[in-house]
Amino acid sequence: MISFIIPVYNSEKTIGQCLESVLSQKGEKEVIVVYTPSKDRTLEIIKKFKGIEIIVCKKTGPAAARNLGLERAKGEYIACVDSDCVLPERWAEKAVNLLKDKKLAGVGGPGISKEKSLVSRALDALLFGVHKNVKKKYVLSLATMDVMYRRSAIEGLRFDESLITGEDPEFNFRLGKRGYKLLFSRELWVYHYHPATLGGLLKKWYNYGKQYPLPFFRHKKMSAGFFARVFYFPLLLMWVLLSFFNQVFLFVLFVQVFLLFLMYFYIGIKTCSGRVLLVFPFVHTLKQLAQVFGIWVGVVKRLKKKSV
Repeated sequence: MISFIIPVYNSEKTIGQCLESVLSQKGEKEVIVVYTPSKDRTLEIIKKFKGIEIIVCKKTGPAAARNLGLERAKGEYIACVDSDCVLPERWAEKAVNLLKDKKLAGVGGPGISKEKSLVSRALDALLFGVHKNVKKKYVLSLATMDVMYRRSAIEGLRFDESLITGEDPEFNFRLGKRGYKLLFSRELWVYHYHPATLGGLLKKWYNYGKQYPLPFFRHKKMSAGFFARVFYFPLLLMWVLLSFFNQVFLFVLFVQVFLLFLMYFYIGIKTCSGRVLLVFPFVHTLKQLAQVFGIWVGVVKRLKKKSV
């Protein structure tokens, strides 16, 4: 049996489609909706569906909601699905087939934009650091918007409720310490409501950035990509300050940002074409800058808390 855990909060625009897609998955299943009291019609919509269990979560954050779902889940497989995702036919069947590999603790895939815009299509071409021309890849972490775990692999594990974001990599890093692998597969794509505007995208990645380093520091999973994200903004700030003494550092600042743009332009050539290619490097450069700025806002806030 598959236990689907779906955290919901202010989800009236998407929860109906999400539940329809989950209930249409073939095979034995239970659907557990963990509802955080909302200001919209979310609960009213959920109650229209039969065959689901509703749990009320009084704590905030997706980690607390998923933990409540884990406590109730009875299935051999645990599928975490976000309320703004829509599963295609046979998604669950394909995930279970992949999990027949006993080395795997979990499998997941990319989100494909439900709302189409140049911004969302640029995200489709490169999401979570995986190019769209990569079919399968072992990864350190899978996004819990659409992941299926083998219950025996995650037995006794819970999401860290002190994390507002970044709770999924932290959970996955602990799975890795148990000796399991995680597989990202394009076969397990889902529809997802990406930000369709540049403003929405930048806000989302800025918020991701604020807690981005915590899982990596806790589990010492630092990589070249991690160091690039953490130290990129301090370098930018240093060049800005030094430019007051010598304007050559303004040129260095420009070069640093331009090299990031060129990197994404090169990736874009390999993954997309047409109008999407024209916006791809701009979208991902600005997205990355928003994330690294968020990282240091988060760092400063944690330093202030420690000093109090």
